[in-house]
Amino acid sequence: MATITTRTTQLEAVNTMLSTIGEAPVNSLTGSLPVDASMAVNILNEVNREVQSAGWKFNTSWKKSIQRDANNKLIIGNDVLHIEFDHLRYSKASYDPVMRGNYLYNLAKESFTWEKDFDFVTVIYLLDLENIPEQARRYITIRASRIFHDRTLGANAIHKFSQQDELASLALLKQTEADTADHNIFDSLGQFQTLNRNSRIKNSS
Repeated sequence: MATITTRTTQLEAVNTMLSTIGEAPVNSLTGSLPVDASMAVNILNEVNREVQSAGWKFNTSWKKSIQRDANNKLIIGNDVLHIEFDHLRYSKASYDPVMRGNYLYNLAKESFTWEKDFDFVTVIYLLDLENIPEQARRYITIRASRIFHDRTLGANAIHKFSQQDELASLALLKQTEADTADHNIFDSLGQFQTLNRNSRIKNSS
């Protein structure tokens, strides 16, 4: 019988991470988890947020419209990682949004109150692992596995996945993005690398 292959699930990603330190797989991610499995889930979520923060075609909308609430505030959902206005349409001197809690704050006027609604807004969303392309899942799984390994066994222990494995999976993700998108929110590798340095979690405790 032929083997049926499917896209990586969160459970499979966690079990891949556990295998890097020789731990047995778990059957479910619900209920009480062993310490190592719980740690693996947390790191997987960290890396998922980190990678998606770069803004890829699969998690970015470039022409969103956002409207004020009854108090002239702009509410943002818990699944939003980044919002950016089109400054060819809206002057940054008057409209300079940053996320604060569940609202957009206008740095230009030091206020949560906005005088208008906005169109053509770029929004980067945080999606569940199982709602993103397989190439992204693979990269996130390998990167998370290496971080998990370092935090549990130490950086000097031999990795199941090498740094080259991580770089190769990132290259495949970028190639897939290039094949399917005209652009992502960052137009150059340098910008992605800058964000990657700023958001690096590999050496965090």
